[in-house]
Amino acid sequence: MYCQEMLLLACLLLLLGGQPPLTSTTTTTTLVAAMTIANQDLERYFRPANATHSYTSIGEERLTMDFYNFAFLNWSYVDSQNIIREIEFSEEKARYGEGRVLNVTGRLIHISTADDISDDFACTPYIRGTLGMPLPEKGVSWIALVRRGRCTFEDKVKHVHQYNAAGVIIYNDKQVMQLEKMQIKNKNRNIAAVITYQAIGLELASTVDKGINVTISIIEGRRGVRSVSSLNRTSVLFVSISFIVLMIISLVWLIFYYIQRFRYMQAKDQQSRNLCSVTKKAIMKIPTKTGKMTDEKDMDSDCCAICIESYKPADIIRILPCKHEFHKNCIDPWLIEHRTCPMCKLDVLKFYGYVVGDQIYQTPSPQHNAPSAAATTAAAAAAAAATTTTATATGRVS
Repeated sequence: MYCQEMLLLACLLLLLGGQPPLTSTTTTTTLVAAMTIANQDLERYFRPANATHSYTSIGEERLTMDFYNFAFLNWSYVDSQNIIREIEFSEEKARYGEGRVLNVTGRLIHISTADDISDDFACTPYIRGTLGMPLPEKGVSWIALVRRGRCTFEDKVKHVHQYNAAGVIIYNDKQVMQLEKMQIKNKNRNIAAVITYQAIGLELASTVDKGINVTISIIEGRRGVRSVSSLNRTSVLFVSISFIVLMIISLVWLIFYYIQRFRYMQAKDQQSRNLCSVTKKAIMKIPTKTGKMTDEKDMDSDCCAICIESYKPADIIRILPCKHEFHKNCIDPWLIEHRTCPMCKLDVLKFYGYVVGDQIYQTPSPQHNAPSAAATTAAAAAAAAATTTTATATGRVS
């Protein structure tokens, strides 16, 4: 939390126009240290574990090979019953950082500071021994036990090396699956720097803090070279999940599209069959006649407009409601497909009041046309005359 706050403060200062005037060297050192710690924390979370952490400038290729050196940690101590306890592991539990690979043995010292005996980060040059005790004198081989965090690996190694430490064991401040390679700028120091797991570091710290003298050895183990993938696992996982989600969405959309298409084609086919059936019923209502050579026709109506052939006495002619005439064998297939007159585009289904789509046309058929006004008047006059005649005849009989 402290690192995040300092990083946020530094970003705000840069956005406001640069760094504020610093009043002391201590303030400058604190700000630089905070920025360094934040950078280290960001690298820990975003770079692949156990890889070669060397960053190249623009135009150079990133290293894809990791040179690793693992180390054994073996220690011994005398318990309260004067029994020598030796702790040895069958596999390496530490990894060398950048710098020299040395085999060292010495007394284990849990680093603290004069101001805070629980501060074992070694981020200040003013360090002390276990629980604030003085550090061993020059000439005594000793190995520092330091916790990871708050500052860089370079600072930790530098601070313990200036007190003539033969080695330094930095244990993780959280549980990790793999040990990464520590970045150390000065690789010529005569000190063995290794990093180990949190559980081992806490066990060593607990033993030393009880006042037990622990002698520990850092022994070189496996070494070699292995290739390192340049792809970030988080990025690969994110891309994979995104691709899978996209494929699922595309598949669902494709299924939905074909279902809708199938339903549309099915509905269209059903509608086409219904229209064909209704059209055949409407055609049955259209009157026909037999062609005659003596019929009086104008020049435009003496032949069929579909087949362009003259009418013959034996031909069956279909008379549409619009009074256009065609051969029955010519107009029937046309009406089944188009349902309109080829010449004036009269809709036959609409004329006879059949259902077309979702609309119902109720135009009366020719057999049910309403009588005209003149016919109505004539019928009324005839009815009145008939009534008068009936009344006169009745009077005479009387």
